[in-house]
Amino acid sequence: MVTPMTSPPARPRSRTAPIVGLIVALGSAFLLPYLPGQAHQNIADVKQDLGVVLFEWIVALVILAIVLFWERLPLGSIGFRTPSWRDAGAMGIAIVAMFVATAIFSALTATASGATSAQIVAVPLTLRIALFLTAGFCEELMFRAYAIERLTLFTGKLWISGAVTVAFFTLAHVPRYGFHLSLVAVAIIAAFLTALYVWRRNFWVCAAMHAFVDCVGLVIAPLFGAGAH
Repeated sequence: MVTPMTSPPARPRSRTAPIVGLIVALGSAFLLPYLPGQAHQNIADVKQDLGVVLFEWIVALVILAIVLFWERLPLGSIGFRTPSWRDAGAMGIAIVAMFVATAIFSALTATASGATSAQIVAVPLTLRIALFLTAGFCEELMFRAYAIERLTLFTGKLWISGAVTVAFFTLAHVPRYGFHLSLVAVAIIAAFLTALYVWRRNFWVCAAMHAFVDCVGLVIAPLFGAGAH
């Protein structure tokens, strides 16, 4: 049975590699708005969405290359382990708790996303699927698996690493939401994803949870006129 990793994380052969990796993982999202056509993030912009998908996969491949060929560590060092039933159960608990928390927050504050249901539905379904799969894999690799594991090498504290990644993930969504109350909902989602990773130390369950959350926002909810966060 697969259990969460409790032993100290493996040390990269190069001291420089994890520093560069962290810059790529946590900093690349802040570079995105400066790329052509990405200044004002809008999920209803098809060309912009294609650019986001391409950019995030390039970043993910760079991080994987750093782990395998520069740090010379296995992917298990960033949580790539076969999920167990306990991992699946933990994900289920996290999903329910997160949706309850965000629903309560949205009801109290009346937050709304920048794109309407009609605008989201107008985006081709294949692209919306690509968006939530990309977010699930690439963003969890960037902000959870790699960032938390490598920050823990420097801080020695999982909770510090988790708090840092929640802050970076939330701020990376400022170009899309601005400094609006909707950003708090993003922080809530980030906190639950981070807690799940710290709890289970498994990349795949976090990637699945993130993809599911975005699938609800991009594919399921717009069909009922609920919009997406």
